[in-house]
Amino acid sequence: MSGMPVALSFGMGIDSAAILTRWLVEPASRSFPLSNLTVVTAMTGDEPDVTRQLMERHLLPLMREHRVRYVQLARASQAGGYVVLDDSRSPKRMIMRGRGGSRTN
Repeated sequence: MSGMPVALSFGMGIDSAAILTRWLVEPASRSFPLSNLTVVTAMTGDEPDVTRQLMERHLLPLMREHRVRYVQLARASQAGGYVVLDDSRSPKRMIMRGRGGSRTN
């Protein structure tokens, strides 16, 4: 297995969830160790609360179990730049705040 880093742009939709779940529960579906995987979500602030609930109930526990690094980002401002909302191998909650938003769950 390669030591190359692997990034998954995770939009929290069904396709992203299916890919991530398969990689976590079916080791034969990937060609890298999970320690090389970083899952990244760019928060827009526009997701419905049910997305947060489903992520916290189903996918965050799987990521914690497998110690997968999960990074939640948001734009810092309209001018650019990013803010790291959370960067963890043991994510416990979703931070559903986007650019200019103050919404946190």
